Amino acid sequence: MVGEEPGSSENLVSTIEASMLQKTLMTWKCWLKEFQFYQIALIYMCTRLFVNVSQIYLPLYITETLQMEKDNVAVMPLVVYVSGFFTSLVMRPINKKIGRKATYLVGIVFGVSACVWMYFLTESTSKQTYGAAVLLGIGGSTMLVTSLSMTADMIGENTESGGFVYGSMSFTDKLSNGLAVTLIQFLHPCTACCPHCNAYYRTILAFVPAGVAVVAFIGLLTLIPTQIGTRKKHLRRLEPIVNGAVKSQENNSNIYYDTEDDVKQPLLRKKTPSINNS
Repeated sequence: MVGEEPGSSENLVSTIEASMLQKTLMTWKCWLKEFQFYQIALIYMCTRLFVNVSQIYLPLYITETLQMEKDNVAVMPLVVYVSGFFTSLVMRPINKKIGRKATYLVGIVFGVSACVWMYFLTESTSKQTYGAAVLLGIGGSTMLVTSLSMTADMIGENTESGGFVYGSMSFTDKLSNGLAVTLIQFLHPCTACCPHCNAYYRTILAFVPAGVAVVAFIGLLTLIPTQIGTRKKHLRRLEPIVNGAVKSQENNSNIYYDTEDDVKQPLLRKKTPSINNS
């Protein structure tokens, strides 16, 4: 054609060939039938439990168990946040280097190590809490960023129902955290400050985050044999270009892609293929 840039036809063909494999649309009912949806939801829920429970009970652990100065109630969470912030900056290259699953495992190791360290701290060794807080920030940030990345990988190109997926993850997060905090307060040994409170907050900060991290590790093990983002539904393959159009093979549904239109527009139903008379 006159005025057509060299190579434009080849680029158009390559673009259409790249779109010949299209993912089947996923509705909210489709997600509920995917086992991987529940695996990722379990990992994300445990991650949020780890982060939130440690944030809630860290100040009480500092003041009631270790009897540290009140200003540490502000300083210690700041150490956790700062260490987590700097850790999040290197998450992208680490994920590319060793993968999502291995990165999440590293976060579990740091998080559980922080919990074990805090369990053995006493008033005489309370200054070591800063080191444990650094590990807590690294572990929590690594687990949280990686679990969100896993969720994005699972959604893939099915962004039409991505809101349902993220909403479901957030629902499990809020529900589990509310139940966990309610249960922890219900099991509190007393209503007034007493020596039993000291051991109680130590136990909570050590065993609850570490316990949910172990559950997340079990969920991670179930993901190892599979690739994140796989579907029960298969890809839908389109036929090669015929008379300037691409026709779908799926159930003879008369779905065409008109190459004369913008290559980025969606497939149109029952549209008559254009015929190039030139």
